Amino acid sequence: MRDAAASVAIPLNIPVTALLFVALSAVPGRALSTSTVDSLYFTRDQPGKLEDTLPLLEAEPDNPEALWRLGRSWVRLGERRDGKKAKLEAFERAKDALDRALKGDAESVEAHYWHGIALGRIGQTRGIMRSLFMIGPMKRGMRRVLELDPKHSGAHHVLGEMYRQLPAFAGGSRALAVAELERALELGPHHTAHYPALAQAYLDAGRREDAIRVLKALDGVKMPADPPDAEGNREEARRLLDALVSGSR
Repeated sequence: MRDAAASVAIPLNIPVTALLFVALSAVPGRALSTSTVDSLYFTRDQPGKLEDTLPLLEAEPDNPEALWRLGRSWVRLGERRDGKKAKLEAFERAKDALDRALKGDAESVEAHYWHGIALGRIGQTRGIMRSLFMIGPMKRGMRRVLELDPKHSGAHHVLGEMYRQLPAFAGGSRALAVAELERALELGPHHTAHYPALAQAYLDAGRREDAIRVLKALDGVKMPADPPDAEGNREEARRLLDALVSGSR
């Protein structure tokens, strides 16, 4: 019997990911390849790769594993967009996908995590003072992540950044920011975003030498967990370190 995927006539001028989507759709009962989607996501610094995840994920509207990844993609697309309206549209799409992911699987660690990220991005875009009502749900979401996966460094990072950026009357705390971000780095030393974030928290707490130490330590990360973000994190760390060494900060 001829393979179903092989019988599909495919034009030669469409993206490889579209070919994959057509092929998988042609095979009855064939599940979404999350490894394929993750491969695209972790090469999202290449043009079109992040956008190519959308049709693959949207084809699985009842699959929590697809839905949280769809939310993740929309968060990243929103971060790239210019203008408040365009950003909010993407972040709201992310939240919708993640709401559906959690409805399908209330114990999905990554759905809880990215749901919190989506809420945070919506809050940042609207403005902190207009989004204080989101603080409670974000904290609860990250604490739920840590109940399900106590070694999830990203959840500690988000909590640390919340404590660092919020005003004191809304729950901000320099000490808690440092504690959460130190734990994030301890659990995820290959996640380059933790280094400049912890350095900023140290500076806010008046710990200049600790900030310099952690910024220099980033040079030792040879295999970053998220390569597309690594160069931006390194550049941020270099700018901050240069300012500290020169005395301008």
